Amino acid sequence: MWRPCHDLMKLAIIILILMSSIMAISSTNIFILWVSIELNIFSFVPLILNKENAIETEASINYFLAQALGSAVLLIRGTALIRIHWFIKTATILLFASILLKLGASPCFHWFPLVIEKIRWINCLLLSSWQKIIPLFITLFIILPKINNHLIISLARLNSITGGIIILNQTSIKKIIAYSSITHTGWIISASASNTPCLAVIYFIIYSIIIVPLFTIFNKMNILYLSNIWRKEKLSFHQVIIVLIIILSLGGIPPLTGFIQKLLVINILLNNNSILLVILVSGSLINLFFYLNIRLTISLNIQDNKILLLNIPNVPITTNIILAISTLIILIIIL
Repeated sequence: MWRPCHDLMKLAIIILILMSSIMAISSTNIFILWVSIELNIFSFVPLILNKENAIETEASINYFLAQALGSAVLLIRGTALIRIHWFIKTATILLFASILLKLGASPCFHWFPLVIEKIRWINCLLLSSWQKIIPLFITLFIILPKINNHLIISLARLNSITGGIIILNQTSIKKIIAYSSITHTGWIISASASNTPCLAVIYFIIYSIIIVPLFTIFNKMNILYLSNIWRKEKLSFHQVIIVLIIILSLGGIPPLTGFIQKLLVINILLNNNSILLVILVSGSLINLFFYLNIRLTISLNIQDNKILLLNIPNVPITTNIILAISTLIILIIIL
């Protein structure tokens, strides 16, 4: 009796999440947006809340506090409760800060990896993709057209470098994906710096499509750390290959899908803001260096287990050199 009721409640929660997102992107009224955001928050919190697991309960509280703080600032800005001259001047910046907090973007990103690490993989997928739709909509189509372009560029640089540097010393796959998401947020914001919000939407859609199979495999096999990937009892050979391809795609290796989304942004920024482009590529190269190290380690462990990827004895080093050279050649041709 309890199981059907539990499944029905989950279905109702998912419907509310879908409805709140659709309601938000269908309205430009700040109050309706706030109501949609609140409905979205109160729908998602029960989904990640687990009374039998103290860690997931803590994650739900952290998520709620971060989102509640962002909603409070958004409501104050929307209703104009404070009519002080200096406040009116900085109202748009405060609104942007509240949305960055909800988005989990730098410099308001600290809650995002903490929550992701403590919840289940399916909820991680929702938090990394669908739950970002409303903040991204507000950011791309309402806030960014009204603020200084230099601020947008600075935030894009900050997100790219922050995600690229912090990811280097991580062993938790959930945290790696969280910081990788921050780096991709920098690319999304930079696409809007050139007045192309639709390109930012395309980038986000491609990113969401890429991470779906990755999260599905990790959820099915209960993979939490890098050391779990190359264990025989965790993943089969074919699953390891799929994970490697998706990881390299997230890193932007050509000709994989993850490179296409970056190529679109590079094409836009090439003539408009070359300095921003260099910083974005630098942050992505840091991520790529980390991803290639993961790929090398996995390949070596597979070979140690007598499962050869190819008949070439030095395939990991050879492949990495080829991938690095091909990336550099394509960047040189583009630049």
